[in-house]
Amino acid sequence: MVGVPGRSKGCLTCRKRRKGCDKKRPVCTQCSNGGLECGGYERERVFLNHTQGTEGSAVPVVYRKRLEHAFAVTTDVTLPNSLAQTAYIEKYISIFLNRYFPTGRAPAENSLVSSRDWIEIAHGLHTSEKAIQLSLLSLGLYAAGESHDAMQSYGRALYNQRTALYDPRNTQNDSIIATCQLLSLIEILHGAEEDALLQESKWRSHLNGLIALIRARGPYAYQSGASHHLFADARYPLLVSALKDRQRFPLNAPEWRIIPWEKEPKSYVDKLYDIIADLADILADTDEMRYCDDVAQKANMHSEVSRACWRLDGSLQDWATEAGPLTNFYDTDGMLIDPANSSDMLLAHITLWYWTVYTILYSTMISIHDPPLSEIPANIDPLPYIRSVANALPYFWSPSAGIYGANLAASSYGFCLHVVWATPHRYPEEVALLEQYTLHQSVSSTVLPFLNSLQRASGDASLAKLDGKEGMILRAQSWMMGNASYQKPAP
Repeated sequence: MVGVPGRSKGCLTCRKRRKGCDKKRPVCTQCSNGGLECGGYERERVFLNHTQGTEGSAVPVVYRKRLEHAFAVTTDVTLPNSLAQTAYIEKYISIFLNRYFPTGRAPAENSLVSSRDWIEIAHGLHTSEKAIQLSLLSLGLYAAGESHDAMQSYGRALYNQRTALYDPRNTQNDSIIATCQLLSLIEILHGAEEDALLQESKWRSHLNGLIALIRARGPYAYQSGASHHLFADARYPLLVSALKDRQRFPLNAPEWRIIPWEKEPKSYVDKLYDIIADLADILADTDEMRYCDDVAQKANMHSEVSRACWRLDGSLQDWATEAGPLTNFYDTDGMLIDPANSSDMLLAHITLWYWTVYTILYSTMISIHDPPLSEIPANIDPLPYIRSVANALPYFWSPSAGIYGANLAASSYGFCLHVVWATPHRYPEEVALLEQYTLHQSVSSTVLPFLNSLQRASGDASLAKLDGKEGMILRAQSWMMGNASYQKPAP
């Protein structure tokens, strides 16, 4: 092994790429324009390893000692040949997947879910799609605690996604949709900012791109294969966004609810998502009714909203009957059970959302009841469902649930907090129970900053910067009683 100093004075990245470098500091123009990580300018000692007797035919493997500067790579030894780069990427992607899924694998196809998980699909595309590879690498680096390199990989993924979208033909590729989902997941797990509102804003920007890409292809594009699976899973974050904004779900028209499933039967997850879409429409109709100035029209709208609520109540009952037994989170001794696999987590996810839909639905029915209720009738009391959600949450935050569990439970947790904060005098015990979970390590280290950002971005915009418990309660009350940003339809 022979050690010689590197001769080029360009940055490490340009030297690896064999590109001209203008040596601008701290980041050269070539790297800046290309959206690449600039490797810096420290000259390093290069070691050439030749095996005796093979000098004439062997290509030497180059080992470079780690550089200690702001733009240093995080591995102790960087192997710039393609095999070593692949090993580096696969190492960190594996770290992420093993921490994301409880058993290191996605849920198997079954009666609950007729499609492969979108993370599994994205992983299958990462060797040929650079933006997906960089997004998964970013998640892996974050999972390993290497946030500086993770942010750089995220930035490069954004650059590659933006570049790909310059070619309209790429909008037909599944990889573009999968990348949007990965980028939004990065924002959920690692997008916390000093200004809490920025995390929600960045997450929303990815979802806006996702819905635009889905619509551009039309519903017939999602009838089979990976396209169908990606579409089915993409509905979930879009549903969460619609509920938070109390807006109609953008994919709830008949063609979007029917055509993508003409070749694939709807799973119980798909059917529950249809119900959540109808709930989003009810929230939008409720706000429209509240802001109506015409007394007679408002009365008619109130009647229609009430009928829609009862129809949804019936749909939930029918769904539960068809789906069969849901997750029992405690054994006969009252001990919390441990998720055995990812399919168990998926059943637990729809169980949690079944209760969450009832929580939001019944709270809405109470809020619009005319005259106002002095006592809550048992048939529309959300309290049992709030308690069920609260008691189930530790299941999703156990070590064996992984990041997958924390992410699945995050939105249900956030919406139930919204409901109890809106009327804290009605649910004092549930407020205390749900609030104590903010101290849970699995929550505070993953989804809590994101939930805080969503909460600040809901309701009246003038309340977004209000800190403390008072701000949370006022924003929740604003959300429950109608979105302050509601715009009347144009005459």
